[in-house]
Amino acid sequence: MIDKIRETIRKHNMIPCGSTVVAAVSGGSDSMVLLNALDMLKSEYDINLIAAHVNHGLRGESADRDEAFVKEKCNGMGIEIRTLKADVAALAKESGTGLEECGRKVRYDFFNSLGENVIIATAHNLSDRVETFLFNFTRGSALRGLCSVPAVRDNIIRPLIDCSKDEILEFCEKNSIEYVTDETNSDVKYSRNRIRHNVITELKKINPSFEECAERCIESVNEDEKFLFSLASELAEKARRNSGYDADVLDEAPIPLKKRAVTHICEKNAGVTPEQKFVNKICEMLRNGGQIQINGGVTVRVRKGILDFPSAGAEKSKAEIDGETVAFANKLIHIRIIDINETNNLQNVSKLDLEYYLDYDKIIGKVCVRSREAGDCINLNSRGCTKTLKKLFNELEIPPEQRNSVAVFCDEAGVVLVEGADIDKRVSVTKETQNIMFIKIKAIPSGV
Repeated sequence: MIDKIRETIRKHNMIPCGSTVVAAVSGGSDSMVLLNALDMLKSEYDINLIAAHVNHGLRGESADRDEAFVKEKCNGMGIEIRTLKADVAALAKESGTGLEECGRKVRYDFFNSLGENVIIATAHNLSDRVETFLFNFTRGSALRGLCSVPAVRDNIIRPLIDCSKDEILEFCEKNSIEYVTDETNSDVKYSRNRIRHNVITELKKINPSFEECAERCIESVNEDEKFLFSLASELAEKARRNSGYDADVLDEAPIPLKKRAVTHICEKNAGVTPEQKFVNKICEMLRNGGQIQINGGVTVRVRKGILDFPSAGAEKSKAEIDGETVAFANKLIHIRIIDINETNNLQNVSKLDLEYYLDYDKIIGKVCVRSREAGDCINLNSRGCTKTLKKLFNELEIPPEQRNSVAVFCDEAGVVLVEGADIDKRVSVTKETQNIMFIKIKAIPSGV
C-alpha cells in the first residue's frame, strides 16, 4: 500500500521536497495509517512532519481518551504532536453555524497556524470518496458535486485517496498499527453511516469491486468537469466588459457552459457559490433582464444587456492618516500615539469594541485607511493564522455591499488592522511595547 500512496503523491504532485506537512490525526485507523505512511516517506521527500489533533469537546471521556492515545503514539514515534481542545458546541452556538461547519473551521484554522505555508494532510480515503459521491447523488448534485472529495484542494492533500478502507485495515493488521474507534461511526442515524453500512454493503453484493469501479467513474467525472470548467472560464473571460459581463455572449453558449460560467462569475466577483436554483434564474435573466438576491445576500442584476453585481461594486475609499481624526466611509476615526504608561489596562487590548491598540514602534512607514484590495491578507493576532480578507469577510458574514466600507488600516508592509475583526500579529502589543497607536472607530449617525 505504501507504493500506492507514493504513486498518489507523485500523480498529484502533493508534497514538494522540503515541505512542512501537518498530518491531521484523530487516532482512528485511517489517520494512524496516514501518520505511519508519512513517517515512512518523510526521508524520501525531506518532510518536516508535524502531527495535529483537535479535541472538539463533543464526546466527553471518549474524546479525551483519543487525545491521550494520539499523544502517546506520536511521542513513541518521535513525531512532534500539537493538540487543541475546543468547545465546538459553544463556538457553533455563538457564531450561529452548524456543528460540522464550525468544527471544520476550528480544525483548519488550527492546522494552518502551525507554520508558514504548511501542507495539511488528511486521511480521506477511497471509501470516503465513494460515500461522498453517493451522498451527493442522493441530493441531486450536478457534475461538480459528483466529483466528490478531491485529492488536492488548496494546501490540503489526501495521500490515502486511492486506498480503500479494507486496504487500510489490512495495513494496520500487518504492521501492528494500533488505533481507536469512534463509537458514533456505527450509528446509522447519520446519513453517511447508513450509506457506509447499508448501501455500500448491498452494492458490493452486486459487484465485489464496486469501490474500484466507482473510483473510475469519479475520476472520469473529474476529468469532464475540469474540461468543462476550463471552457466556462474562457467563456466568462470572453463575456467580460468594463461594466460587467455581456449577457448575450453568455446566453448564446450551450447550457452546461452557461451555467458553469454564471457560477464562476458569481464566485469570482461576489465570493459566493450560488445555489442551483439561483443559477437557473440568472440564466433566465440573461435573456429577459431582471434582478435577484442569491445566497449570501448578493444581488445579481442583468440590465441593458450587462450582468453585474450592483451591491458588490460599492465605491471604494482611501484616506491618508496625517492628523488625529480622519473621515472614512460613514465613520470617524480617532488616532492617538500614547506612552505605554498612559494606559490603565493592557489585558486583552488587541480589541475592545471598536477601540484598538497597536505597537506604534512596529509600524513601518506611514499608515493609511482604505477599502479592501485584491490580495489583502492579515495574520490574525487572536487566532494566530493568516487569512485573506476575502475569506475573513465571508466568515464574518459581511454582506458584499458593505465590504468596501470596512476600514482596512495598512502601513508600508501590509495590513495592520481590519475594522470589526482584529489587528495583525506583527503589530500586537507585548511586554516590550513602549509606544501605542490607539485607534477608535466611531460611526457617523445617519442624517449628520
